[in-house]
Amino acid sequence: MERDKLYKEIQDNLFYAASNQTLSHAFIFEGSKDSKKEVMATELSKRILDTEHLENCSDYFVVTNEKMNIETIRFINRDCYIKPFKAKKIYIFEDAMKMTPVMQNAFLKTLEEPPSDVLFILICENARGLLDTVRSRCISYYFPSEDTSLDIDKALKEQIESFFENLIEKNEIGIIQYMEDLKNQKDDIDVVIDAFMDYTRDILITKERSDYLSYCIAENELVDTLASSFTHFQLLTIIDIIEDTRKKLSSRCNYNLTCEAMLFNIMEVIK
Repeated sequence: MERDKLYKEIQDNLFYAASNQTLSHAFIFEGSKDSKKEVMATELSKRILDTEHLENCSDYFVVTNEKMNIETIRFINRDCYIKPFKAKKIYIFEDAMKMTPVMQNAFLKTLEEPPSDVLFILICENARGLLDTVRSRCISYYFPSEDTSLDIDKALKEQIESFFENLIEKNEIGIIQYMEDLKNQKDDIDVVIDAFMDYTRDILITKERSDYLSYCIAENELVDTLASSFTHFQLLTIIDIIEDTRKKLSSRCNYNLTCEAMLFNIMEVIK
């Protein structure tokens, strides 16, 4: 399975860096709730601290949602300068999106100039919820969903691929035509939105792989082309737009107007 293969590649890359002491001091592990981003954070921590029982390790600290407050950030800012008992002190942020701008700014100085024996892992569903200054000081990895139940039929996949091809060619007529497809898919819009999101994330995965796993080669030539045609920021913004559309449709906003807004907002991203 492609997702398991990607997970293994990311794991190999991180484990190799850890064993060679070339691991970055800060990471963002991004992905949906059912992805394996938390599993990766745990496995990497076990590897670094050489233990199967992280709960007994004083160098391992998990910032849960209940602990996510300014006092905890201030504690970390002080505590990370105390020497670890083992190789590193590791701080896992269970849901980094819970950090307010004030908390992120309070953490920024430590993130910019951390001790050499500290590792921060910020886990989140969407890194766009973090300040640019925070994201720029972390290496990001995207973990795709483990939900394999979505089986995109050939016609739907071709529609989405055609949309992205029209997008990079700035073919407004082709994009407007896709609106007609969406009008005919109102009863199945949840499946369409999921497929749209899944395909966009596949493009992002390919781009992430080319950024951090340069020895990998994309298996889908079109996805590879799309990955090279969009910036990381553009793809994340498109994902935000699709997710916002899902929420609006769930709130029973006007179907046609919401879908039109989604397509035109995506067009604006690449202008």
